[in-house]
Amino acid sequence: MTSETFNQLAALRRIALFSAGLRGHKVGEWRISEGFAEASCLKCGAELRVCVPVIQPEMDGSALEQECTPGAVEAEAA
Repeated sequence: MTSETFNQLAALRRIALFSAGLRGHKVGEWRISEGFAEASCLKCGAELRVCVPVIQPEMDGSALEQECTPGAVEAEAA
């Protein structure tokens, strides 16, 4: 991964963390791979992804689309 790609991913992660935080999510550790990173909310399990393809950076995931519903992870495990 180039330093430019790494820097773009870092900026996208900060924006995604802020956006998810506005919805009440507490994002855990990021899993970083070549050109993308993903994480999950520690309270509800909602996903968050950012990627830096050739054309335009993107971010998506349920953590950006819905409010946090604490306990959802425990309910799915039961």
